[in-house]
Amino acid sequence: MVLVTGAGIDTKLLAPLEKQHGLKVLYLPGPLDETELGHRLGQHVRAYLHGGEERATGGVLRKATSLQVVAFVGVGYENFVDVPTADELNIAVTNTPGAATDAVAAFTVGQIINANWRIPHRLGRHVPGWGDPGDMPHELGACRVGILGMGANGQRIAEILRDGFDATVAYHSRTRKEDVERRLGLSYRGSVSELAEGSDILVVMVPETDETRSMIDRSVIELMPWGSVIVNTARPAIVDPHALYEGLSDGRVRMAVFDGFYDLDSDAGLKLTRDFADRLLVTGHIASHTQETMNRMITQAVASIDNYLTNGTDEHEVGKRRDTFGTALRVTCGRSS
Repeated sequence: MVLVTGAGIDTKLLAPLEKQHGLKVLYLPGPLDETELGHRLGQHVRAYLHGGEERATGGVLRKATSLQVVAFVGVGYENFVDVPTADELNIAVTNTPGAATDAVAAFTVGQIINANWRIPHRLGRHVPGWGDPGDMPHELGACRVGILGMGANGQRIAEILRDGFDATVAYHSRTRKEDVERRLGLSYRGSVSELAEGSDILVVMVPETDETRSMIDRSVIELMPWGSVIVNTARPAIVDPHALYEGLSDGRVRMAVFDGFYDLDSDAGLKLTRDFADRLLVTGHIASHTQETMNRMITQAVASIDNYLTNGTDEHEVGKRRDTFGTALRVTCGRSS
């Protein structure tokens, strides 16, 4: 059996799993809590196509005694799949790099435009209602944009901003990418603080890990120019909510953009939405959810499951499982399943 989760999936794209491997597809689009996910994975599931918002914790994976491969739909698997436990159990984990790059980049640039022109504030107005010249937006070509993270998404965003708007773009990344700097005309900044200090618009485009969580903290926000914009279409936890609250309070941060937001049951999330609703642009993790992108990601995830069940490995496998087990399939109940 293969368990498939996540809304908006074209189930016709799952047909190869049934035809080539004889797997019965169990499609559960709604979000699963940890108890239900553990129960479902414990029912002789060999493959798990993870397209939802549920978290495959170590406890859940240990209940999945027949599971061989988890195909995560997207790139930010770290916060949704306990990969170290999967490695320990010889469960392969794959992701879908590159499939959502154009959608995420286009959405992010669109939100930069929304925030810069304050379009949500102008909807339905017959006259602009400027108070003074300082109320008017700047052209993007006059803005300094800093991008935190220069993977595929960051590069595509930089390309659109440079080629489309002639914006000044700098970046910070764990590894410097001099070839990208030359190709796109970017400037490198040696630290997050240095990047923030020179960014009228700060774009957050790194995965959520222990290293990046709360990376944009008080010390970083205090260095940003007055009236700056933060655009976070990665994960909300990368921006410390308490530091963001202070930045919005004193006006250093004029607007903040999030695709996915903090837990609204938390004090931090409640305070932000209560006090700064008119200066937050929040969407529900939709940047990568176009029809074309979803079809590419599902097709790629299905191919990864097929590759693993056929060959014992896949080019998009993450984690360290192969270092220990090589390409051998997981042995369950005394046999290769």
